[in-house]
Amino acid sequence: MPLPSRFPARTAATVAGLALLAIACTDRSNPAAPPGAPPTPKTPPGTAVTVQALECTANVRERTVSCANPSARSSGLPSYLIVGGQNVFVQVTTANPSYDAGTQAFTFDMTLRNLIPQPLGTTNANTLAPDPAGVRIFVHSGPTVTSGTGTVTVAGDGTDAFTAANQPYYQYNTVLEEFEVSAPRTWQMNLPTTVATFDFMIAVSTAVPYPDGYIDVLGNNSVRSGNQRTLTAVVRTPVGTEDEAGIITDWTSGDPLLADYDSETGNTAVVHGLRAGTVTLTVSATRVNYVGATVPVSGTHVLTVAPIRRYWTGAAATTDWNTGGNWAPDNIVPQPTDTAVVTDTLPVAGTPYPQLTQNETTGGVEVDDITPGGTIPTVQIGAFNLTASGNVFTTNSSSITGSAGQVVLTGIARTVRGNLPRINVTGTYSLDGNLNANHRVRVQGGRLRNQSFRVRVNNP
Repeated sequence: MPLPSRFPARTAATVAGLALLAIACTDRSNPAAPPGAPPTPKTPPGTAVTVQALECTANVRERTVSCANPSARSSGLPSYLIVGGQNVFVQVTTANPSYDAGTQAFTFDMTLRNLIPQPLGTTNANTLAPDPAGVRIFVHSGPTVTSGTGTVTVAGDGTDAFTAANQPYYQYNTVLEEFEVSAPRTWQMNLPTTVATFDFMIAVSTAVPYPDGYIDVLGNNSVRSGNQRTLTAVVRTPVGTEDEAGIITDWTSGDPLLADYDSETGNTAVVHGLRAGTVTLTVSATRVNYVGATVPVSGTHVLTVAPIRRYWTGAAATTDWNTGGNWAPDNIVPQPTDTAVVTDTLPVAGTPYPQLTQNETTGGVEVDDITPGGTIPTVQIGAFNLTASGNVFTTNSSSITGSAGQVVLTGIARTVRGNLPRINVTGTYSLDGNLNANHRVRVQGGRLRNQSFRVRVNNP
């Protein structure tokens, strides 16, 4: 099960149980309304706190289970990660209430829907491997008979200490991503025929990948080389609400050669794409969790840096293709997916044109004679190979020249034209203009298609 797109991959965190308290039960399609803002107690583990809960009432004779806000607040709950919110963080729905007077079994089906961004029932947000304990809905308090006489007991799958000792629960062996609904489980409560109505409170105990919270990194997930993107980090609680008190401590790049930060100001950072590729950006923060401890949290953002057209400037005043200072933007030599552009509109008069001092690989190559009567741009490859996976062309009198070196065309469904030296076609190319080769043209495992242009080989 892949993660929902709004829930980004994050770095690992300490795993703990998540108790989602105050869940409404209903046998109607429209469950009880939310109880209001959930509390966020920050007291030591095990300390009693006051929590707003929803109280569920079962009417045996009318075969209903319904919930409403209680008239008083309950207390005595330990403070490790307890929140409320029917229809806010979770949604419980009941159906098919039934009572068998012979067996004294009151049964109903219950489903659970996850409304928070992180999955329930797993400790791993990437693989979503099920936690052995599954997702457990347990009886926090009760059942308490409110009319009639007798005692109500919960059959359950077992008992455990959630918010008190020996609390019965039903286990849902599932992983619930955001908005997913579990399969129904049949609950059974045993009670004599003298019981008319009874109340109980339930809660959910489940493993989650980020029990201390996490960070969402918001912003575009792609950038062109040489361009910038602004990213915003939002520190969140385990249930996905924003924690404005969270403090950003660091922004890091998984590969600063692909993308790095131009500036970092609190929750905002400006990232600069440098070279084509995919890089993982990480942001770290601290926040105060539900037990009052200051804990580290983190989030990641996968950024794809797209190829770019890199222009020869000759600013380093050398002819070396492999000198970064001769190229713009960012003083970076054209990468294997970039397009190298050499024109006669150089920024400095008399700036030399590029020469290869070693084999080079790039995407496309454009040598463009733009200004009539100006210097004629050339790329000299000498005895080295210039391998290109994109379109390759020269215009007018401009050229790519060489002695023993060759232009190797490896692209798929690309084009070529102009004045070139030796050519070796291993990909699939079509002519989109006349081709003048100073030496042989070899098609080696590839294809060179020509429909209406002239091919001239001067020294075959």
